[in-house]
Amino acid sequence: MSEYVAPMLHPVLEPLAQSLNYGDLPETWRVPETERFSPGKTLYDYQADALRNAARALYLYYGKDECDYQPAEPPDSDERRRHALADRYGDVHLHPLSVKQYENAADRRNLKENPVFRILSAFVPPQGETIPYRELVNRMCFWMATGSGKTLVMVKLVEYLHRLKEHGEIPPYNTLILAPSDHLLGQIRRTVEEFNRSGLNVQLVPLRDSGKTRQRRLGDAATVYYHRSDNVADVQKEALVDYRHYENGGKWYVLLDEAHKGGKEDSKRQAYYAVMTRAGFLFNFSATFTDPEDVLTTVEKYNLEAFIKNGHGKNIYLNEREYAAFKNRRAEISHAERQRIVLKSLVTLAYVARRVAQLRRATGLEKLYHLPLMLTLVNSVNTDVEYERNDLWAFFQTLREIATGAIDDALFQESKAALAKEWTDPRLLFGEDGAGILGVEADALTGMKLTDLREAVFLSRRKSALQLIRSKDHKELAFQMKNADAPFALIRIGDTSKWRTTLLAGFEETGALQEESFFAGLERSPITILMGSRSFFESWDSTRPNVINFINIGGTDAKKFVVQSVGRGVRVETLPNRRRRAVHLPDGQERAALQPYHDRVQPPETLFLFATNRAAVKSVLEGLASERSDTFERVEGFAPAPRPTIGGVEMPLLVPEYEKTRGGAARRAPFAMSRETLDRFRAWLDGTSDAVLAVRDGLSGPEIQELREVAAGRNVQIVDGRDYASLPFLQRRLRAHLAATGTATRGVRELDERTDIVHFRQIRAQLDPGDMRDLREKIAAVSTGGLSQDEKRRLAGRFAAGEIAGLEFDRRMRGTSEETFRTLKIENLPKHYYVPVVMAEHGKADFIKHVVKEESEVRFLGRLERWLETNGPGWDAWMFSKIDEVLDKVHVPYYDTQSNEYRRFLPDFVFWMCRGAAYRIVFVDPKGTEHASAYRKIDGYRHLFEDGDRPKAFPYRAVQVQVGLLMFNAASGVPAAHRRFWTDDPGRIFEDDRPPSEVGTVG
Repeated sequence: MSEYVAPMLHPVLEPLAQSLNYGDLPETWRVPETERFSPGKTLYDYQADALRNAARALYLYYGKDECDYQPAEPPDSDERRRHALADRYGDVHLHPLSVKQYENAADRRNLKENPVFRILSAFVPPQGETIPYRELVNRMCFWMATGSGKTLVMVKLVEYLHRLKEHGEIPPYNTLILAPSDHLLGQIRRTVEEFNRSGLNVQLVPLRDSGKTRQRRLGDAATVYYHRSDNVADVQKEALVDYRHYENGGKWYVLLDEAHKGGKEDSKRQAYYAVMTRAGFLFNFSATFTDPEDVLTTVEKYNLEAFIKNGHGKNIYLNEREYAAFKNRRAEISHAERQRIVLKSLVTLAYVARRVAQLRRATGLEKLYHLPLMLTLVNSVNTDVEYERNDLWAFFQTLREIATGAIDDALFQESKAALAKEWTDPRLLFGEDGAGILGVEADALTGMKLTDLREAVFLSRRKSALQLIRSKDHKELAFQMKNADAPFALIRIGDTSKWRTTLLAGFEETGALQEESFFAGLERSPITILMGSRSFFESWDSTRPNVINFINIGGTDAKKFVVQSVGRGVRVETLPNRRRRAVHLPDGQERAALQPYHDRVQPPETLFLFATNRAAVKSVLEGLASERSDTFERVEGFAPAPRPTIGGVEMPLLVPEYEKTRGGAARRAPFAMSRETLDRFRAWLDGTSDAVLAVRDGLSGPEIQELREVAAGRNVQIVDGRDYASLPFLQRRLRAHLAATGTATRGVRELDERTDIVHFRQIRAQLDPGDMRDLREKIAAVSTGGLSQDEKRRLAGRFAAGEIAGLEFDRRMRGTSEETFRTLKIENLPKHYYVPVVMAEHGKADFIKHVVKEESEVRFLGRLERWLETNGPGWDAWMFSKIDEVLDKVHVPYYDTQSNEYRRFLPDFVFWMCRGAAYRIVFVDPKGTEHASAYRKIDGYRHLFEDGDRPKAFPYRAVQVQVGLLMFNAASGVPAAHRRFWTDDPGRIFEDDRPPSEVGTVG
């Protein structure tokens, strides 16, 4: 929509959304069963993160503060929401994106109006000759790599939107899915069918039937419309739909797949989608975003770089040093140089194929990896352009010369030697230096013979002529050695006739036509080379590609072409349904079986890129450079610490267990509304009979009685300004509040290591490869302490014999107990749940996530360490852990009267301590300065864990468990009723199990 280009753009919506604590979202705003998708299929962590970010962003737009959606709200509410979100972005980001009536001065002089402006201005009020982007900001983009499972996220988002509509949190507008091909729509349909087996019943209906289909009642099923995005137009024909017939006042939620498409017609379509969602919301999904309006509104960036760095895709190899020089050459390269590049790509393919065969024999795993494949991609099939003929001719000529044995042996040897030299110190894009792609098997490359290459790629060791096999529909041409049993190469384009008479003139042809498609059976085919244009790869998924040749890539959309095609080639499947590289497989039998071969699996786990002209090289480098980003990569090296023991038995780590309740327990939380709203609600309810409420609103007898009690003022908190304009909407909110959202404490249970405290497994940093290695090495040094197992056993023996005290034993066992990296302190804290702990000095460390950053938390840990140097906790065993409010599950439920929602309070730390039959769980939260919020959290704790001001006891095996809460901060200005919960003395954490009223107060 805009000419605006910035040298380096970053998502703005993603950090805006992540500024909200997901656990603090009202319950109705959280994604239901986030990780679940279907029987036997759960979402990866990055897919679940995408949904959480979407929930945060929608809450910013529809649920937060003055933007809170209500039925029967004023007509300007949508505009108010858009402007509120635009203010969060800031004009520095959005102002350059304004849509201009005339794109440049020449257009203005000639009155050549921007077609996008013309489309939008009929529905969106312009300001003079521009449409401010703040009028189009109700959108979010999911920038997710090819193969990352965008479709699963899309279908779960459909479920989430349905839930929000059901609870009255967003307008009840229709949902529409758009995708650019029947193939992609079919994939979405199959994914929906899989989801329906265990989730919401999603009913897909063609867009043309939107006027005929009766929407199902919310809660029963979700009716979702669909259409091909490239068939949305400004005319109504057999295949096309006129967007003006369906725009419905802009009241749509549109989910657009493959939203990256560019060009004049696609820009106009983007305007159609903006019109259709101007009162709703637009969700764009793509593996490739380069336009600034897409990048800035990205809510989840899991692009090609992140996909590969986290082990879900193949590594990418491109000899950047050679190609940088190649790119800057003035003259085009010679035919021999082109042949050398083609030869190098074929030798690479043969080498990878031979390595896969070796690995299968060595491991005994017949289905290890895939049959390697080369993609030879052309941007078009126009053979009238000279350089295209040269590049394509070099490719076909090289195939023919290898087949017949006419290839120049010196050129063959030179190509192998060049590869061997390049791979002595290879570098992987988006990853660490990749020394060892070949390892000690360099001889296998330089010793490769033409017969070996022909056997691995051409399916015949013996030389012979090539022959062509034509398909009946003229879309496919296959190459086969005359002495082979099967074709080894396939061309798939729109029409092969022109290529046969130009580039392939002189090739022999078989008389018979191929009835069935070679391409349809490619996954199980022996074919090793696939050539085609963009007509096939946009909706084609395979794990087979290991080599890509870019032949004549160029033009305005070349960068997108490169990223899309590379994305199609990076999928990896180590073993069936194990879609990660070997070192990233979860611990288990399969990873153990591959462990001895980790230095040999790199070739099948690598995608090698080649290009045969300057324009192609430039496009490859620029396209992949656009995928370099501020992606945060997982930092490994953290592990649970050994648990303390009592009498040789590990101390259990216990956490509260909750259950939902109804009735009195749930209704102890009052519903907040203004006096004016209560009076109007009482008058409205008094004027409505029970029979009408039952029939019209579907209320049960107990629900009607509960609503009448609220109207009488029971269990209501009067809050000035808490107004509800729509009384039916207020009724829905009250029903949700009274239904089943109360929480009681069931007791305690043992900590679930898989779900309760997991953030240390998801610590991520944005660093260059060298710094990342340095950080990991320091983490490993602190984690292991640098002590051997024998040294640790000797220390344990001396401690058991009483030769060294407990604190000295802990200090010595920690060995290397502290390292620094930039502003980080990496420390092996005694008794912490995992090692090491990473703390940021002064809270300054934007390059790393999920570590201790808040100044109040760092200050608390420092105070705790100093206290422990001179004090003993006085318990037989104890341990503590940081709690991450984004990723962890240990929490205290509470009711927030400010928003009339149940929320989760995640304190920053949890302590466990045991002595005899006494067991204490103590939550500690150093951030206690915003007292109004803290009081509500304390009230939630008291409701669950105290009886009056005395702690409840929960039996667990042979111990009695009490739960405490402390706000670690000065208690200035805190009312007497809450003052006992504040302290700045670490010793308070370890006080015994006397009732708080007997302990006294601080501050």
